[in-house]
Amino acid sequence: MKFPPVTATLVLGGLTALTLALAAAESSNSASDSSQTKLPFSESQAKSGGKVYASNCQGCHGQNLGGGSGPALKGGGFLGKWGGQPISRLHSYISQNMPLGQAGKLSKQQYLDVTAYILSQNGFGAGEKALDSNGLKTNIPKGSGQQVKVPSQLPAPPQGNGRVISRVPTQATLLEAASSDDWLMYNKDYRGQRYSGLSQINTGNAARLQKICSFSTGQQGSFQPGILELNGFLYFTNAHSTYAVNAANCNKEWSSTYTPRTAEPQPVNRGVAAYDGKLFRGTTDGHLLALDKNNGNVLWDVWVADSTQGYFLSSAPIAWNGLVFTGEAGADWGANGHVYAFKADSGQLVWTFDVIPTGDQAGAETWDKASTAAHGGGSMWTSYTLDPSSGLLYVPVGNPAPDFAGDYRPGKNLYTDSVVVLSARTGKLAWYAQQIENDFHDYDTAAPPVVYDTGGRKFMAVANKGGHLYLYDRVTHDRLNKVPVTTIANTDAPLTTEGTRFCPGTLGGVEWNSPAFDPKTGTLFVNSVDWCATLKIGPVRYNAGNVFTGTVNGFGEFDDKARANGWTHAIDAATGDIKWKREAGSPLVAAITPTAGGVVFTGDQNGNFLVLNAADGKELYKDDTGGAVAGGVITYRLGGRQYVAVASGNTSRTIWNTEGRENVTVYALPQGGQ
Repeated sequence: MKFPPVTATLVLGGLTALTLALAAAESSNSASDSSQTKLPFSESQAKSGGKVYASNCQGCHGQNLGGGSGPALKGGGFLGKWGGQPISRLHSYISQNMPLGQAGKLSKQQYLDVTAYILSQNGFGAGEKALDSNGLKTNIPKGSGQQVKVPSQLPAPPQGNGRVISRVPTQATLLEAASSDDWLMYNKDYRGQRYSGLSQINTGNAARLQKICSFSTGQQGSFQPGILELNGFLYFTNAHSTYAVNAANCNKEWSSTYTPRTAEPQPVNRGVAAYDGKLFRGTTDGHLLALDKNNGNVLWDVWVADSTQGYFLSSAPIAWNGLVFTGEAGADWGANGHVYAFKADSGQLVWTFDVIPTGDQAGAETWDKASTAAHGGGSMWTSYTLDPSSGLLYVPVGNPAPDFAGDYRPGKNLYTDSVVVLSARTGKLAWYAQQIENDFHDYDTAAPPVVYDTGGRKFMAVANKGGHLYLYDRVTHDRLNKVPVTTIANTDAPLTTEGTRFCPGTLGGVEWNSPAFDPKTGTLFVNSVDWCATLKIGPVRYNAGNVFTGTVNGFGEFDDKARANGWTHAIDAATGDIKWKREAGSPLVAAITPTAGGVVFTGDQNGNFLVLNAADGKELYKDDTGGAVAGGVITYRLGGRQYVAVASGNTSRTIWNTEGRENVTVYALPQGGQ
């Protein structure tokens, strides 16, 4: 998804709050080879513009123009957008839209000066004369930045840089992840249950929790990572960097930063997988990296997808049996998704599965127009689930494209809005469950499913942005229940040019964090967003690398922010009956974690870390983390002490109206206070 033309960096598992300032400008390497090209601005003017930038722009776009809660304003992606256009277009966009929420605040001269400064920071040389109305007619040279040729064959052969000595965690360790004191995967274990057997923190003492330490990246932006804890260290990501932090005192062990090489459609990343001494993560320009767990050094780099066509890798991979699995995001740009398996030791491609089938592939007949299949969508936004006993990989697949023009692509549109179940060894389709046929509300299946056994049956549960929790039988593949977990209204009504209001809106339902399963009580816990929107349908126009929606008001006009709400539901995992539900007072997009202590850990958009009683949903503890909680909430034990780590500080200045520094905060009971 995407939003109206405003700056926003909240990314909604499927959707996303796009950083739309400067029309989704993308960050990349600095334009080092353009320094000999002079443009009509003076050196002193650029210097003055730097002061304007520091006072009015730096807070969103970063001290070095590399991006923050707003997009990067320099590099190959920026030049790819504005190169070949007159300076006047860039100047007009800035002067008409910036600073955010205060458009027109600056003087005419200041807008000229800051435009000159941005050009200078992209490597262009100054001329003798200051930028004026005549100079605005000059074109920004096309292709002036550091240009990186996209390989004609993707995924490209891996580029390797070394080998690790440590082999932790091993496959055997990961198979025991569900019962481990560590938190070894995005959703703790292969089956995605997110349940911890730790009980030191429980209903009787949760109120005595205290903040132990915190770590800040020093940055602002989309911050929604799952957190891993392994051998006393926390591992997590933001859009460009990967961090290792001491899990008991929050001291940084190392950080590793990746600089995008090509366009950057959406600056977000949701975490790493750990396997055999390596950490695996995707990048905002379509690469998959293997890092040394001990120091963050890049071990191999595979160029998976062409970001100039809207592709990027936001999901946390999963690793098993010598393979690492990932898939692309980019459906809202018309990019067709694929699932990949690479060798964990070398990055060599093993298999590919097309989530938008074409030609004689099974499911191709569900796309009525062959021309649409070229831009059919299907994203992997968050992470994946795997059943080690069967060797089956469970892949959540997002919305079709264009997002809202269902009549443009008649048919079921497989395998969008589905869970696709593949052989992890071969990539062959085992079965699938489609939650919504011919989706025209951007109701992605964005979060991974949870697989579990209870009452003698094998289940799969998955929730989507349409606001339902679905239960399936993993043997018969039958859908057993469809449980609403937020307000559902007017979703059958056609979209019109005048506008159609429906609930949940494109920001509603269950976003990128999945349900959790408590095997002791047979309960599923799920967070959701309750927020409606009005959408106006419009013409369908495809332009490679740009969003592809079929509307005239982006992703809709949302109800007043004061009406945005959220829910936590506890649901019987065998029947789908609702045991209890809790109204949050703010949208809930954070991870949720039940434990053997009878408590549930989560967080809200108001910045609160929350501990709830798993039996009835009553609040046992609340603490302000300093920023919206939109990422992982995990628990682990070190030295006999149970800790909870919370990722917070997700910044969204125009959608959720949240702001804060990216931060991981650690909680525990007082020493001796169990």
